[in-house]
Amino acid sequence: MFAFALACLAVASQAQDRKIESAIKHRKSAFTLMSTYVNRLVQTSEGGRPYNAAQSLEDARAVEFLSRLPWEGFVPGSERGDTRAKDDIWFEEDRFKTLATELQSRAGAMTKAAESGNLPRLRSTIDDLRDVCSRCHKVFRKD
Repeated sequence: MFAFALACLAVASQAQDRKIESAIKHRKSAFTLMSTYVNRLVQTSEGGRPYNAAQSLEDARAVEFLSRLPWEGFVPGSERGDTRAKDDIWFEEDRFKTLATELQSRAGAMTKAAESGNLPRLRSTIDDLRDVCSRCHKVFRKD
């Protein structure tokens, strides 16, 4: 009976570890994709890519959508494992959530700027978005 109980605990522990690994993969994937589209917009705003209003709008919409995805991957226990997330995320959860909300807001503003077709306006919102990313990484990401 004792061996059975230990086996059940081991299975439950493995299931929890898989859930944590899945959460980490989820958020890392969302951040990787978001970074891809942000970098395309940065290259455009800095002149490294030709400005194409329609493409910039698609990229901005992708960033706006992706900005809502990573947060469900920050589950308890996911501070361990293959992650660059600092433990401070769970100790300063309100600050972290505020930055996440600000990122989403800035991504929405960037989409509106892209809709306008005004490159200088888009450039400004890209800079604002990058500022939020930098502030969050400085506090909550291991490098």
